[in-house]
Amino acid sequence: FILNRRFAVIFLFIVTLAGTVFWASKSMTIILFPSQAADAFIISLETESGSSLQATLDKTVEVEKIVSALGENELDSFVSRVGLQGDVIAATESENYATMFVSLVPFTDRDRTADQIVEDLRPRIMALNGIEDLRFEVDAGGPPVGRPIMIRIVGSNDEIRKKLATDVFAYLDSIDGVKDIERNDRTGKDQIEIKLNYDRLARLGLTVADVAQTVRIAYDGEVVTSVRYGEDDVAFRVIFQKSARTKPNYLTQLHVANQQGRLIPISQFSDFESGPGPANFNHFKGERSIVVSADINTDITTSVIATNQILDHFGNLQDYPGMRFEVGGEAHETNESMRALLFIFIFAVLGIYCLLILLFNSLWQPVLIVAALPFAITGVIISLILHSQPLGFLAVIGMIGLAGVVVNDALVLVNHINELRRKDPTLPIIDAVAQGTGDRLRAVLLTSITTIAGLLPLAYGLGGADPYMSPMALVLGYGLVFATPITLILVPCLYLAGSFSSSRT
Repeated sequence: FILNRRFAVIFLFIVTLAGTVFWASKSMTIILFPSQAADAFIISLETESGSSLQATLDKTVEVEKIVSALGENELDSFVSRVGLQGDVIAATESENYATMFVSLVPFTDRDRTADQIVEDLRPRIMALNGIEDLRFEVDAGGPPVGRPIMIRIVGSNDEIRKKLATDVFAYLDSIDGVKDIERNDRTGKDQIEIKLNYDRLARLGLTVADVAQTVRIAYDGEVVTSVRYGEDDVAFRVIFQKSARTKPNYLTQLHVANQQGRLIPISQFSDFESGPGPANFNHFKGERSIVVSADINTDITTSVIATNQILDHFGNLQDYPGMRFEVGGEAHETNESMRALLFIFIFAVLGIYCLLILLFNSLWQPVLIVAALPFAITGVIISLILHSQPLGFLAVIGMIGLAGVVVNDALVLVNHINELRRKDPTLPIIDAVAQGTGDRLRAVLLTSITTIAGLLPLAYGLGGADPYMSPMALVLGYGLVFATPITLILVPCLYLAGSFSSSRT
């Protein structure tokens, strides 16, 4: 019955695949390593600019008390590092920075996820006085990929670069699901900037180097001589007295010697501006840069979607001449990983096709086996969407493994049909296909049922959950549910349609 309506059946499968892919494009999210099973997170806090190390420590102790209130049912341990922000390898030092590394009990032993715990802690910590900036980062496992959203703004013009960073920050704040936005051009301690009048400087016989050297000697000192006392050489450093170095008005009274040896007051050729200075100077490939980064609420959006919204909104940056975007973080790594996995999948399919050519001594029959692979994705997409699971790294690995199972079932079926036709060349093709499929029905069903039964406990955490491996089991199990009718229905239809086309040719 089915083989006589093979073209309608093939068309139905194609429509189902197209509809499923369209559904996935609207409903499925891509997250390399979902954080539902995370058992650790990082708290990065920043006190007011200019705060002492002791003041930051005192504020960190207050945060530790709030974290300790989680109790033994959720909290395993935590470590605080005051004066640093970031991991141990690439930490940024400042007296007003602090970082807490919080470890939770295993996912299966607590009722709340790491994301839920973080959202409970956030308002309680933000209510503390003296915290200027607060950021949470959930450790989702896998290799480090950076924050979900990382937009690096690169350009030499300081004013345009800062304006673009401000506009990107504001636009990110308007995107639903984006949180904990920050930029790395933070201000540091207060400083005095010397604004030189270059015309007057030249008329007085001075250079910028003369001024810089004099200021450096005044506040940092310079060794001018050394005297030997017994066996030791003692260096003598010329420097302002400590009382003078702590009072800004002494800087305005500083004198600089010109080329004729005259002492010129620094106030005659310069102005002074006080204000907070930059904490760090950031560069990317030799150019000044600012990084705007943020976290996301995965229930609302993804890093890829939010990043693409930014790139689409600002377009080619015509309003910001000389600027360019460099995308990093999770969004960049997700795109790179998916491209790499797609390349691996295509390479695997080509390898399978070449091996099948040697087996069947035919160019067409391997095509119909390989053509069944895209249809197996239908079951994968349906299972992930129905279980509200994102498409992650391990799920894609499961899809690649599913391809091997589908090829194996189709290979055995097609080979059996070929044997029937060789044994009885007079047997009509449609009868050979129907008989061969009937012969393999029980073997294919039993293989699929036993494999699915073995995968479902891992997929649903029966007897013990492994949140990192369950997406792979889910993909393989439900993929086989749909791969079975592909083997028993679609492959015979493709075989028969291809055989008639080859006969007419």
